[in-house]
Amino acid sequence: MYSLYHSLLAQHPRQLMPVRCAGSTIAQLHRYFEDVVLENNLGALVVESLPGVPERPARDAVRLDELDQVAKNLFLWLSPQDALSSLVLNRGKESTESIVFEHDDRDQNFERFVVIADARFSALLASVHDPEEEDSSRDMVVWTFEPDVVYSALEYLMARVTAEHPFHSKAFANAVRVSMPKATSLQLTLGVTTKLARLLQEQAEREIAVNRLATAIRNSLELDSVLQTAANEVGRALSVHSCAVRVEGALVGHEMTKYHLRPDASDEAAIESLLRDVDLISNRLSNSPQSYVVDGDYSQPTPVLSDAVVPLIYQGSFVGLLMVRSDNVSRVWADNELLLLNTVADQLAVAVNQAHLFAQMQQQALTDGLTGCYNRRSFELQLERDLHLATRMRQPLSLVMLDLDHFKHINDQAGHEAGDVALRMLADSLRAELRAVDTAARFGGDEFVLILPQANQEGAQLVAERLRKRIEQTIVPGFGQVTASFGVATFPTHASSRDTLVVAADRALYNSKNAGRNRISFPTEDSEQVFVNPIETADRSMDLTDALQRL
Repeated sequence: MYSLYHSLLAQHPRQLMPVRCAGSTIAQLHRYFEDVVLENNLGALVVESLPGVPERPARDAVRLDELDQVAKNLFLWLSPQDALSSLVLNRGKESTESIVFEHDDRDQNFERFVVIADARFSALLASVHDPEEEDSSRDMVVWTFEPDVVYSALEYLMARVTAEHPFHSKAFANAVRVSMPKATSLQLTLGVTTKLARLLQEQAEREIAVNRLATAIRNSLELDSVLQTAANEVGRALSVHSCAVRVEGALVGHEMTKYHLRPDASDEAAIESLLRDVDLISNRLSNSPQSYVVDGDYSQPTPVLSDAVVPLIYQGSFVGLLMVRSDNVSRVWADNELLLLNTVADQLAVAVNQAHLFAQMQQQALTDGLTGCYNRRSFELQLERDLHLATRMRQPLSLVMLDLDHFKHINDQAGHEAGDVALRMLADSLRAELRAVDTAARFGGDEFVLILPQANQEGAQLVAERLRKRIEQTIVPGFGQVTASFGVATFPTHASSRDTLVVAADRALYNSKNAGRNRISFPTEDSEQVFVNPIETADRSMDLTDALQRL
């Protein structure tokens, strides 16, 4: 049998204009039609068909019970799998003849409808979802307040009840007869039409917010900026008191929180309260990452504010949360609002992973894969930065070059794997002895270079000596004890530029090798007069400047 939607389009093609809407929007439209009955205490005939949902919030059952209490006759088509199908209606109210019909969603193309018929008001909404459509997130929907179209819908439903549920056909026909639509109240129609227009406008604004966030994710790899955009867009789209986004875990390496507060509610106390609650909720969700929704309730001794929280999940792992809070104690979160939160949460989870991958790529581009130290390109960029700072602050800077003594013997006697182990052990020693502001880089082969900001010649010598002793005590498996030679040069004592400083440290290392290895040497008096091709130096400086600008 045709769905109600298809039947009405066949009979009234000129009076009905199908519109494609998201399922959450149709659910909200459905509620607006029900509101006419509830808010105006309208003793009308109400006929509804709802798509099956295995789990529903408690407020759905409460609302259906309220509708049962107000409507003169209530007929429901529900899937046996729907959580509402077990709801017992007619709780002692003899004047209500509410009946529940079971139907299979697969036979009706996932249709939903609501028909309201009364002597002074009539309304109809019908939608259908075709699973073969490419866009599975949207359904086709029609609505009208014209009595003749509503009457056509009732005729179709009477035929359907007679065919599918003959035992209830008489009761349904009687309910239609006493609730025949005759006219439509302009006041009631205008009220629901205004709500419909507002809903569609809000839906458009939310789609714009999602599009803006998607654009921000595409155009920026800065996670800070993306999170702030998400907090701002969601906060404004839902007109909430506050919105917060938190990301954490291994993908980001550190905790990051961005928030948006309504302009009239932005003060230090509100920010502190919001961040404190985000901490508590994050701790709770890290153990059980599930969405939760709290609707406002002004009937309690202490009014309950409405919150909605959605975890950010990537590949099964909790990576953060998205939280909105309203200070309206009567606010009830709509399905399309919760859909927006889930959509944004999914996008943010992707953005977190995207930022993680970008950080990994940056790390791989700047570090040596074997030792984890910076590579030569990174060293040159960092030396340029540190020398600029040292010049501006009029502070010394030392450069230490070192390499393992007789490294070729390790490879020849114990194999290249042992040589790799030796280099990794050397890198571990460097990281253990250096400060956070120091830089260790693999210069090439077994040669390493250290940048020691604010270190004069004496300070650099102390660092080099600690490293020499530590390396001297290192035992490489399969080979034995190793040693290293060091060359130390200090700016501006031994060199006045980047290139002359590198050459001076290299000459100092050469001095250590010639003097017997496993020792520390400094440039000789003529080392700092080494010739450097000015054209080559200018070209390298330009290349490094360009690279700094790109970073």
